[in-house]
Amino acid sequence: MTDADYAHMSETEFHLANAEQRVLVHIEYAGSYIGVMREDFESVAATAEQGVLIVGPPEIAAQFAAVIPQTLVFAFKDADMQLSKHLEDANRAGQLHRIDVDVLAPGAWAEVYRSMMDVMGLPVTGIPF
Repeated sequence: MTDADYAHMSETEFHLANAEQRVLVHIEYAGSYIGVMREDFESVAATAEQGVLIVGPPEIAAQFAAVIPQTLVFAFKDADMQLSKHLEDANRAGQLHRIDVDVLAPGAWAEVYRSMMDVMGLPVTGIPF
């Protein structure tokens, strides 16, 4: 699951879906709501071999961490950058894994990938980029 699977809802759509408990996580953005619907996530999770990858802002990551205790949150930041305050609870719960990365350094994303696999206890079977 990536950004493409986020639902983009008007305020009315959001409130109706949220009242029916169909919204798993969300943020308000530019006058509307963006989020992941519960049934979409459950469908993807049911067919996943090793889990679900969700790319999003700290507000979304923090909500997933609060709702799903097995969530691992990875924050890719340069060593000098501060983490979002939204991630404080995930950090206290041991769900947050900061990976210091210089995004412009050669091979940086391969190292990030290796670090993520190490944290998850999965073998590095090839660099996907």
